[in-house]
Amino acid sequence: MSETLSLGLVADIHHGAQVGTKLGPAALPLLAAFNDWANNLPLDLVVELGDRINNLDQDADRQLTQDIAAAFGKLTLPRAHLLGNHDNHDLSRVAAEAAMQTGFHSWSRDLKGFHLVFWNADTCVKGKQAFVFDAADLQWLEADLASTELPTIVFSHLPLDEGSMIGNFYFEKYFAGFAHYANAAGARAVLEESGKVILCVSGHTHWNARNTIDGIHYITIHSLSESFTTWPHPSGAYALLHVQDQITLEVFGRDPAYYRLPVRQPGRHWANLSRPFAPKPEVISPQMREYIAKADAQQ
Repeated sequence: MSETLSLGLVADIHHGAQVGTKLGPAALPLLAAFNDWANNLPLDLVVELGDRINNLDQDADRQLTQDIAAAFGKLTLPRAHLLGNHDNHDLSRVAAEAAMQTGFHSWSRDLKGFHLVFWNADTCVKGKQAFVFDAADLQWLEADLASTELPTIVFSHLPLDEGSMIGNFYFEKYFAGFAHYANAAGARAVLEESGKVILCVSGHTHWNARNTIDGIHYITIHSLSESFTTWPHPSGAYALLHVQDQITLEVFGRDPAYYRLPVRQPGRHWANLSRPFAPKPEVISPQMREYIAKADAQQ
């Protein structure tokens, strides 16, 4: 049995001026409180899921990012950072890396019997076009998953489950179609076929959400300074993740959440008519045989 993996998580800090319901002026005090909390726990790693700033222009964004880098400098723990769409809206990836003093390539590491993937796929906004990761992003992910036999957790800025955005202040109407990658199904196919991924964790959509597809859990962490679910106050959200023989994830703040979930067994899949399976004929009812035959005919 592996040791317990313990991670601190924070998402969508949005330091800067107030923009809509993103209370940017509250971000640094809330981040300082998160750092104090994390420094007092036996965490293995802190993961920051991107969108550190409320972008304005190149000079302002560089300074805002440097502010966040200085704040994270108070952490006494190792950490990993992802690149959000606001972080590279006016800054190039290279400029964002220089300001944050970290790299924003995709990378992975093994920790306490788990494989952790930090997938920095493309998060650039290209006019009115939805987010799309490119072929190189997907090839990197597929190759990385092929390189390990450990149970795997994937961290990305954008959620990969394409969950419902009904009721979301930003993504139901104002930015409909920008909550997920337009080609997210391709990433899920790679995750599922690997047989190794147990959990995907993301930010971006500014609320707590959970979905499970083919035994893989997809969890989205609320934004630190967002207020649409906690108006007029910022949510103050951050999370604690423990993984061993089960997954527990607790989101703290004004909009708390708690999940206790099973760990997907390696190579196991949900029953799916698009995936071959061969149950004994005697356990299939005539009605089910007819249903399967019709489904096969439509393939």
